[in-house]
Amino acid sequence: MPVLRRFGLLCATSAGAAVLAGPTLAARPALLALPNSIGTTHFVVHFQSDPTVPGAATQTTAGWIAAKAETAYSTELADGYAAPLSDAALGGDARTDIYIADLSTSHALGLSIPDTANPQTSGYILLDGTTPEQAFTAHTISHELFHLIQFGIWATGGWIDDWLYEGTAEWMGYRSTGYDTSGGLELGPADMSVDCSDPQGLAGCHLSDPYANGGYSRWGFFEYLGEKFGASFVKDVFTQAASSGTAISGLVAALTAKGTTLADTYNAWTIADMSGGYSVSALQAYRPAPLSTVSAGAKAGTIFSKTVAVNHLASEYIAFTKGDGDSSHPCFAGTLSLTVAIPAGTLSKPAFFWDAKDSAPVQLSVNGATASASVPWDTCNSSKKAYLSLPNASQAVDGAAFSVTASLAIDTSKPVTATPPPDLVALPGVITVPTAAVVPTIEVFGPEVLKLSATTLQVRLIVAASGEGTLKAQLGSLSLGAQTLRGGNNDVRFTLPKGTLAALRRSAAMSNVLTLTPVAANGVAAGPSVTRKISVSPAKKTKRHGP
Repeated sequence: MPVLRRFGLLCATSAGAAVLAGPTLAARPALLALPNSIGTTHFVVHFQSDPTVPGAATQTTAGWIAAKAETAYSTELADGYAAPLSDAALGGDARTDIYIADLSTSHALGLSIPDTANPQTSGYILLDGTTPEQAFTAHTISHELFHLIQFGIWATGGWIDDWLYEGTAEWMGYRSTGYDTSGGLELGPADMSVDCSDPQGLAGCHLSDPYANGGYSRWGFFEYLGEKFGASFVKDVFTQAASSGTAISGLVAALTAKGTTLADTYNAWTIADMSGGYSVSALQAYRPAPLSTVSAGAKAGTIFSKTVAVNHLASEYIAFTKGDGDSSHPCFAGTLSLTVAIPAGTLSKPAFFWDAKDSAPVQLSVNGATASASVPWDTCNSSKKAYLSLPNASQAVDGAAFSVTASLAIDTSKPVTATPPPDLVALPGVITVPTAAVVPTIEVFGPEVLKLSATTLQVRLIVAASGEGTLKAQLGSLSLGAQTLRGGNNDVRFTLPKGTLAALRRSAAMSNVLTLTPVAANGVAAGPSVTRKISVSPAKKTKRHGP
């Protein structure tokens, strides 16, 4: 995130709260006695306009803030939430108060302050006037308003539940503004527990990222819950928390009322998270950062064996790539076998996802304490990745050690052709570099019929190219891989699989056609193909000696 702290933490849990909010309804602090105000139906924006004082604002600015607050109010109530509780004229009348102040010392863009320590309370909003470009956005205002709605259902008194307050408020901030991600998108880290919190209000969840440490980055989990159970589901969680006393017990009770469990829901969310299984387009391309990325290579055997530690309600992901990076040799079909030893008590359901168009995630079969799967694979190089999820769906088991083994089997009797990458998708604000899409023209030197000896397994060609790119070769339906092209003459060589020569001698003419296709440096645009015929000399007869 571009700022040190995206939004302020709940002041009911901070040292500043003791100064800003008393135990009973009372007048707002003197520092909030600002001389100017702009009012709308549901809000009053208080400000001072002295340009020598940090946090000064104009009437126009205050009007824009009030308008954004009214929009957020309508949107959030339309999702099934009740209006914030009235403050009984603490700010001058019963409307919700927004104060433009100097919050620079707190590193917060906005703070929502409860008026009392009661289980349900009214509150008010502070916006940082020293960072108006970020503090006065519709996202910030929607986030802070949702805190006041939360206070009206359940106002907790400890840092331990901030993950629920901040994660759901950040979810509403995105939801009420149409999931605008122009300011960035952060949903991780996956290995941090969903309910991670530090009772001391320090950095016990993430030492260097306050956005993750405060629980804000877990808003994707609540987006998943909202898509599955409806936008008002978060209200059910707070209502249950008000009854049970903690955020986690409220979440468990709300899910139980829906006929499911937290473990099953968490397992399902980790699958959606690694496969883009959201209805929101901004999240469909998101992939969690893997703990390790494994090159499966082009040789059979064990490719990965490791013990991975995962805390409760957290996940690790292992990514796999195809091929060995060398496109000069053919590729073959195979099978990727995965085995996961599941630690006791984690309620884990690992899953596998090949990140390509029309692919669907596959849940590993669980037998006792072992999860396993065998998935189709090949040794063709690909820019795509596959993901293996290792979720710990328990509420209390930490440091659980998952033992993961992956092995590759290759069937050299089944040569395959690498799947071409999907068409480019035009994204707003993304400019395609023209040179990367230029397809080089090629000229192949030599005869129309290339004659190979009975023992030669390599086709060698001199190819003149007009610029950079790659040259793909295909013999009949068999892919021979690709070679890099540079501007000028290129000495390119393609290796034939064993057994190909005999097949060529007896195959139909179509199978003996070598097709050479130039491709742009971006790997997508292709140019006109050039063909050559392959002729294989007869094998010499072996002399037989006998009587």
